[in-house]
Order: sequence, then C-alpha cells, then structure tokens
Amino acid sequence: MKHNPIPASQVLAWLREHHPELHAVAELERDWCWLSVDLRGDHNKAVRESIKQYGFAYKRRGVHILPSGKGGTWSHSCEKPLRFVKRRGHGGGSRGHKSESRESTSPHHKHTSALRADPLAESTMALDDIAAAFA
Repeated sequence: MKHNPIPASQVLAWLREHHPELHAVAELERDWCWLSVDLRGDHNKAVRESIKQYGFAYKRRGVHILPSGKGGTWSHSCEKPLRFVKRRGHGGGSRGHKSESRESTSPHHKHTSALRADPLAESTMALDDIAAAFA
C-alpha cells in the first residue's frame, strides 16, 4: 500500500468530521498524529476499519508514550512516510551485501566465543573463578 502524504491539519479535520470521539483524544507529536484510545472488540470494528482505510496503523508492541504522558496506540504518519528498511535475513538472501563478520566487540561475547572454540577452556576458567573466590 503506497503512502499518500496528508497534512496533519487535514488528518485532524477528517477525524473531527468522521470520528469526533477520536478527534478529542488525538495528539500531534512531531510529524505524527496519535490516538490514545482502546478500539478492541467487535463493537469498534467499523471504526478500526475506517481509520485503517484513511492511513492509521495500530502499534502492536506496547504503546508510544506521548508528551502528555498518555499512551498512543493508533498512529498516522501524515506527511512523513515510513522508510522502507530491508532487514538482513528476511527474504531474498543477501544479494548485494558483502559478507561481513558479525563479531561483537563486547568482552562477554569474546569470552563465550572462546569457550565454544576450546571446550577445555571452560573448565580451566571455572577453576580460576573458584580459586579467585577463595583468595
């Protein structure tokens, strides 16, 4: 579905005309219009479908905390279209990407990779930890 940029003022005017109860809870944050309302249940199905058709999207994971402190659950990106981000490992393989080592620089990851590389290192390290605890 292609995003059609709509000014925030037009999104709010559409809400005021079609869903005045949602217009009352609508908040603008930067380039987004957020609704902090619970639209679960069959009695709200028509409202959900209506706002989806206009371009609102439901935030599936948690809520977006708005400057007012409320939690936004439905959003419209207004004139700011969502970026398309191709995630590595999702569909199509790694065409066009150089194979890079994904080694971590974290000391914890170096420790665990060393353990996987040398099974005897695990027992040696455990003995060192025990000796250090009694010292």
